[in-house]
Amino acid sequence: MKQSVENLQAIVNAAEIRTVNIQSFLKIVKKYTEPTELTPAILREFMEKVVVHAPGKSSGHRVQRIDVHNTFIGEIDLSPEYSKYEKETAA
Repeated sequence: MKQSVENLQAIVNAAEIRTVNIQSFLKIVKKYTEPTELTPAILREFMEKVVVHAPGKSSGHRVQRIDVHNTFIGEIDLSPEYSKYEKETAA
């Protein structure tokens, strides 16, 4: 019973953190509802970091993985698009 309460508390705490992060992200988004250009200031507010991995060659094509970590949200998994590109270029 005690462990069950602790597990539920951990779930609630994680949900509260996600809520705060989403609210913080939405606050930034509302500042830029209709940007006319992508400026360094906008990028700094939205991006926590960008990780560029070493390039590789597959089927004679240069392929490079890039991980984008957004502020308050974390990493966006672009692997479906990456896989789609791989399939299109291999065909």
